[in-house]
Amino acid sequence: MHTMYNEGMFARLSGQVKKRQVLVFAVAALFLAAAVFTLILDDHKENRPILATTLLVIAGGSVFIFFWDLTVRPLRCYARHMDAALHGRTHQVLAVFDRVGADDSMVDGILFRDLVFLGEADKHGVRDRMFYWDRELPLPDFRPGQEVMITYYDRFMTGYEVIEKG
Repeated sequence: MHTMYNEGMFARLSGQVKKRQVLVFAVAALFLAAAVFTLILDDHKENRPILATTLLVIAGGSVFIFFWDLTVRPLRCYARHMDAALHGRTHQVLAVFDRVGADDSMVDGILFRDLVFLGEADKHGVRDRMFYWDRELPLPDFRPGQEVMITYYDRFMTGYEVIEKG
């Protein structure tokens, strides 16, 4: 069975997420400290730093949101996916590979490649089953008509084993 993720990958990713979170929170704390400092300078008379405080709060919030969405959120989404793949409830199914989907899919902030398999027909007679393959990993060398034992959660592949006939 070829597994797509391992505990070492998850530990490295979790460490990277924590480092980035600390860095973004530290920068936000600097802006907050500067805003508090401007409030301390307020003498409630002619020296009112309203504009400076307002600009620091706006700039700090903007910087926090920008860098959180750019550097932390994508890794947190990927870490959540990897955690579910490693520690969540997974299932197995035997299916016949049909084709690679034409388009990529963005699911929960992660880019996936669509793989279409032929499974057991459902009550509508449809046999197509689509699974998501992590775009960060190299695509396996499946041939159309090849039987594959798929390990998955939800619709996300976490492992596979090619079943050789003969």
